[in-house]
Amino acid sequence: MICRVLLLLSCLVSFALSDETTCPEGCRKFLNKDLPCDMIPVGCLVIDNEPYKTCHYGANVTFNFQYSTECSSLIPEHCRNVLTRESQCRYCFQVDEKFYTCTNDKNECNPKSSDRKKREIQVGCEVNPEVICKVPRRFHRKVNCSFTTGKSWSTALILSITLGGFGADRFYLGYWREGLGKLFSFGGLGVWTIVDIIFISVGYVSPADNSLYIVT
Repeated sequence: MICRVLLLLSCLVSFALSDETTCPEGCRKFLNKDLPCDMIPVGCLVIDNEPYKTCHYGANVTFNFQYSTECSSLIPEHCRNVLTRESQCRYCFQVDEKFYTCTNDKNECNPKSSDRKKREIQVGCEVNPEVICKVPRRFHRKVNCSFTTGKSWSTALILSITLGGFGADRFYLGYWREGLGKLFSFGGLGVWTIVDIIFISVGYVSPADNSLYIVT
């Protein structure tokens, strides 16, 4: 008798938690009760893709869908009767850049290189979870590389003007050997200091790690 009661309780708990445990993470982690209906992730939907068979690129399309059985109880109450969504006929890699995010973990690029290939980098992109588009939802894209490590052009210029004779500008930008050279030569007797002021002001001398200045 006790075993039957425990089994019954186990079944009830499993049923109560089934939607939370079986609903895909791509749906579950984005849901909240105040979420607008058109922002519910595609991972929560079972979409009728029939419009894709006849639509032309860029055309506005109305998609019919049902909520996934595993996630239906997690859908906000005010959205449960909303079963259509407007979108465009397009592949995921064709969506506007504001609808996807790209990441690059390597940072292997040189934005100041004269070689065009070295100024570009391949990044991994993924469309926002609510966007309806033709799969795959993840894709790669080549973009102009640009990264900064926080070095400020105005700070470098001020250091060059005020403490350039002691190599402060070169130390700041990461050129510690040149910084030592300026320090022990008193800024090349002033000549090196003047040259660096000119070079930094026009952007000819920039951070040693090939990053871009931030302009403040």
